[in-house]
Amino acid sequence: MTSITTEILASIEIGEPRRHENLTIHPVLFKGTAGPEYISLEEALRKKKVIITEVSEDGSVPHLAVYNKGKVAVLILDGEALEGAKQNRVVNTTIMVAAGEELQVPVSCTEQGRWSYDSAQFSTSDHVMRHDVRSRKIGAVHASLSEGRGYGGDQGKVWEDLRIMAAESRVSSPTGAMSDTFKEYRENIDGLLKAFKPVRNQAGLLAYIDGKLAGCDFVSRPGVYRKLHDKLLRSYAVDAVVERPRPHEDPDGPQGDRVADFLAAVAQCEGEFFASVALGEDVRFTGPDLIGSALVVDGGAVHGAFFPKPAENIRNQGPDILKSSRRAGNLWDKMTG
Repeated sequence: MTSITTEILASIEIGEPRRHENLTIHPVLFKGTAGPEYISLEEALRKKKVIITEVSEDGSVPHLAVYNKGKVAVLILDGEALEGAKQNRVVNTTIMVAAGEELQVPVSCTEQGRWSYDSAQFSTSDHVMRHDVRSRKIGAVHASLSEGRGYGGDQGKVWEDLRIMAAESRVSSPTGAMSDTFKEYRENIDGLLKAFKPVRNQAGLLAYIDGKLAGCDFVSRPGVYRKLHDKLLRSYAVDAVVERPRPHEDPDGPQGDRVADFLAAVAQCEGEFFASVALGEDVRFTGPDLIGSALVVDGGAVHGAFFPKPAENIRNQGPDILKSSRRAGNLWDKMTG
């Protein structure tokens, strides 16, 4: 266990779950230091405080230009989807852009069949990249960072994952756009969202689909999280509606064991620090069961995310995906006992 995982575990509290169909959501309450003031990308774009464009007239697939012309830092989440300009992209890592800062940010393409302008600037979408595709992208970016190649991911793998996602979802897109899958299932997704309104002081979520761990996201400010809640929830809901609930199955199991197993798995993660694209430090986590990332600013995590290891995709696992953490003696119980 590293100091950053200890700090994260001391900063979060997992609330009581709510379940609708095959999706179960535990609210994550953040108890740590809120850190620097910041707003979400969606709020910044709505208030016209940030501009996102191609890096030049010709553009560059793996980079976009971001200018924060406001007076408050802007938080852009790993996997946050951007639409417009020459093709849709997702951000490769969580970034906090300081007030007045102009920089290039690393991205991956999520629309293989288009390379022509449909707008001068990017807008934010209503979703984050689907959780399982995002987890594999996090792994690819970590590998790139470890090899000294920066925040580039594996664009070919992203396209492959999106093709699989479209096939599983039975969605045909003329440009291979990830957003078309979300649009196709919008009605079903929005139905799930109604069942999971954020609770007081919620700053994140821990998600299970068919009783299997799907992932966890949190930020350090509940007020910012409220603006991100639906966007993050859609990244899990889209998978839940495609999977469809199986009848006569109780996916939840013992609630206490499940949460304890997740926290124990986080405790076993080792963190590797890298210089962030903008403010703070970028931390990459690996453990026996989980992979993840966090943006640390002024010594505290302002955003963190954990997912099952890509090789242990939830489609191929039973409900005991974290059983190795349980066998390890449940480190969380040892820490708090």
